[in-house]
Amino acid sequence: MEASESLKTSLILVALSVLTAGSFAAAHNVVTPDEPVNVGMVEVETRCAGVDIGACIGIQRQTHTTYNYDNYTEIEEGTPNYYRKVESELMLRATNTCTEEMDGMEWTSEVSYENRTADEWLENENIQLLPCEKTYYRTLNATR
Repeated sequence: MEASESLKTSLILVALSVLTAGSFAAAHNVVTPDEPVNVGMVEVETRCAGVDIGACIGIQRQTHTTYNYDNYTEIEEGTPNYYRKVESELMLRATNTCTEEMDGMEWTSEVSYENRTADEWLENENIQLLPCEKTYYRTLNATR
């Protein structure tokens, strides 16, 4: 009798584990957008890793494809791609400038691109930049 109760308990635990994993996969799939999105020069496409029967039985994964990147040096000023390039270049410089002590947009006065500071670029309505809190940086503590 004990073996069947132990088996029953094990099956219940396995079923609960499968139900929990399935719930997390379903929640992930609900918040993952289905439609492809273009962000600057990046295309984000969602694919089903599993069985797709109109609804994804598995996990939806997004792939990011960069296109036309080689022509960034040739893009015309004033075009949307030009502004995406400016934002990318400024945010790259922000990741090298922001520290734990910096708050908000302090970094914008210290960073420049094409002889204009980030503060000057922000005067253009087509440019959007992130504060230091949303910029990735890391503190290195090196010892000998």
